[in-house]
This record gives sequence, C-alpha cells and structure tokens, in this order.
Amino acid sequence: MSIKVDVAINVFGKVYQTALAVLSLFECSGKHISTIYFQEEPLTAEYEFKKHDAILEYFSNSVEHYIPKFWNGIEPTDVKRAASSEDYRLSIRYQYGWEKSHERYLFTMHNDIEVVADIVGNLLNELDGHSGVGEIGQCWWCPAGQNGLCDSEKYTEFKPSYQYLMKIYNKDMDYSQRRAYNLELAGQFRDNAWPLPECRLNEWCALIDMEKVRNDTMPLGRAVPFGARVPSGAMIGENWDRPVCLDVAVQWFRDMLHMGHTFKHYDVNKDIIHDRRGSVKLDSAEAYVIAEQKALLRLKDRFPEYCEFAGLL
Repeated sequence: MSIKVDVAINVFGKVYQTALAVLSLFECSGKHISTIYFQEEPLTAEYEFKKHDAILEYFSNSVEHYIPKFWNGIEPTDVKRAASSEDYRLSIRYQYGWEKSHERYLFTMHNDIEVVADIVGNLLNELDGHSGVGEIGQCWWCPAGQNGLCDSEKYTEFKPSYQYLMKIYNKDMDYSQRRAYNLELAGQFRDNAWPLPECRLNEWCALIDMEKVRNDTMPLGRAVPFGARVPSGAMIGENWDRPVCLDVAVQWFRDMLHMGHTFKHYDVNKDIIHDRRGSVKLDSAEAYVIAEQKALLRLKDRFPEYCEFAGLL
C-alpha cells in the first residue's frame, strides 16, 4: 500500500497556471495524493476576474476548497491574533490544509509550478527521518550565497555573528539582488544570526512530516504558523514606517531549527518548472498575462481532455 500525502496549495489568481499546477501534480504524483486543500485568497489582482470553478469541479472528489475570511496580502502576520482567532489563523497561507490534514505527510506547493516528474514520490524517498525536505533557502537573494560562503547544502555550517552578517549584507550592496535586511535586523538575529534571513524550506514545493512538526507549531506549539510573515526589523518607505517582512516560512523554519528539527535539501528543479517570480507576476499586468497565456498553451498541449471539459478549446 503506497503512502498517501495531503496537499496544501495557496491560490491567488493565476487561473491557467493553477490548473496546470494541479493537473500536472496529479499526472505525475497522483498515486500518492489523498486530499488537496485548495486555499483561495479572498482577493485577487485587479486585472484577474476569472474563477477557479473548472479545476475545482474537475477534481471535485479530491479537492477541499476554502476561502478565508481575511486577506493578509504581504502585511506582517499578527501572531498574537493568530493564537486567539481561528478565522484569522486560517487566513494565513497554507494554514487551512495544515490544520485540516489527516495524513502524516503534507506537501505544500505554489500555484504556478508545472510538475514534470514524481515530485511527491521523490520527496518521500528523500525525507529520511527529517522533519521536512525540499529546496532549502533563497540563496540567490542572500549575500552569503552570492559570495560562496553558504548554500543549500551547507546552511547548517555557516553560523556568522550578527556583526559579520551585517558586514556581508552591506558589502557591494545591490538592492535589486538583495532585500533591505542590511538596514537592520530584529533582536532575534542579534542574539543568534543563524539561520540567516533567507533560510527556509521553500514552500513552493516541499514535503513536511506533520507527525514531527504539528505539536511544535501553532496552534499546538510555540513556533509561528508555517505561512506566517514576521517583521525582520528593517523599515522602509517615505517615512521609514513600513516593515520589511521575512518571507513565508522563514520564521517557522528558524523556530523549528532552534527546537532541534532537521531539514534536508532536495533539488526540486529536477521535477518541476518554476520561474520563482510569483509576486512579480501579480504586480505587473503584462508579466501576469504573458505567464497565463504560456500556461494556457501548455494546458492545451498537455491536458486536452481538461481543456475540452473547461471549454478552453
């Protein structure tokens, strides 16, 4: 009997990309999938008015659809509110699937990937007793990665002081290649700079052992929710009053590591196609339309039966 895995997908617009993500996942890894928890944001881009009705109907026996009562956008997560309000907590990305899943393993995914190999099966084979497996770190954003000091395989070894971390963040600073963490980081990084601000289990394609992490993660444990965005300590904006947040799952990953959990790096790019520009495509109408049209062409080429069902042919 094969191991069954639940799936948590966070959906914000991208109708054709979402359909391609779900269809390709089922084609390549369907034998492992139990339930897909389809968490759809209550708002979407102003130039995106279409609905996900077709893909939800197509997989009606396998998908549980949830629209949260709150829209968080890219604002900081109110962790205290999340602890006391279930409705607010379930509005955090991936949280509905996290709390409702009944399987031991949860696969998290973006809605703009295309799966080309059995990613779930491969991650199951690589888990090897760790709390999670997937691509570790956004090293292309990190000066430690850019300068060859650290990478996805060595992230447990590179443990700089706060002073050294700030030094490499400000060396040859290119704001188009790094976030504004160089301006200042919160006290938690002064106390312990490791893991670094770009270290995380990248949520666009990861497998998590819920039996290991559930009791240590809110609402049961002290780690923040997996999808929480926590202020980094840096401030930007005209009045220097806009917080720069750590990315999704960074604080959770940090909390987990400090509690003794371990995570394994796996190059998911062998099994998926993902351009890693999710928010960029939603900020630019042109980029969004181009990405959607590319996804539509892939749908017609790879999944003609679905396109006929959805009236896309």
